[in-house]
Amino acid sequence: MEEYLEKIITDLDVNYRNDEEVLKDILEETNSVALDISHREETEENKKRLFPYIKKAVKAIYLARGGEGLQSRNEGSISNSYENIIEVLRNDIVNNGLRRLP
Repeated sequence: MEEYLEKIITDLDVNYRNDEEVLKDILEETNSVALDISHREETEENKKRLFPYIKKAVKAIYLARGGEGLQSRNEGSISNSYENIIEVLRNDIVNNGLRRLP
């Protein structure tokens, strides 16, 4: 899990706020949700297959913190729209054939 955490921190770059425990919690929760969605066991191979989708979701959740429950936000001339990150994760996993039938 540490290897995956480091890759996410590298991708976040200047947006990373040195709060590793928060990011680790988000990664663990998102990994669990992705495994549930895909109906896969928690093996290293499955983690590797799902990691691109998990990484995308973890970064989105991390960057959207503080805006939970909002559909959109406008500040000055800046407008942000929020999408359901877990729904996008589910769609990515299903649409890319990574979901096993139970």
